Amino acid sequence: MTKNVYTWLGWGVIVLSLVTPACGGSDKDAKDASTEKVERVEDINETIAAFKKKDPSMDELFSKSAGYVVMPTVGEGAFIIGGGHGAGEAYEGGAYVGRVTINEVSFGAQIGGQSYSQVVFFEKPADFKKLKDGQFQFGAEVNAVAADAGAGKNAAFKDGVATFILPKKGLMAAAAVGGQKLDFTAAR
Repeated sequence: MTKNVYTWLGWGVIVLSLVTPACGGSDKDAKDASTEKVERVEDINETIAAFKKKDPSMDELFSKSAGYVVMPTVGEGAFIIGGGHGAGEAYEGGAYVGRVTINEVSFGAQIGGQSYSQVVFFEKPADFKKLKDGQFQFGAEVNAVAADAGAGKNAAFKDGVATFILPKKGLMAAAAVGGQKLDFTAAR
């Protein structure tokens, strides 16, 4: 029995080591953020337009939320051990305020890979401040809502946050965002 556990863990580590670089991580992300200008992320406007096209009622969330994060692409992959990464931008009162990266590691019954766009809306200024202060992480039980007609109108904020995704490609058994850690770097 122990041999099988080590075999599965070994395969999980191998898959994770192959998936994590493919999810978009780079040495640039590891540089000292205090000494260089924050790089802007491509396809932000196209991603916002895609969410609004899929669900026109989301326009109100973009205009009335205290802040939001737009991730054009989040990539995930898993074989027992999973990982995910994405880069996006944060907006407060509709104005760009910095860059955000999502990192995630998970364990459990999972296999596959997927990529999707993600938008996180913050209900109140105090909720958005948690992101800017580096104190924001999704709880393990949080799931994203697939953007579809009317989803924005019926948005339910949980702990001050509402999250929506648009699948891009791939297939995994779950689209949970629980356990995602968002790291904020202020615009310079």
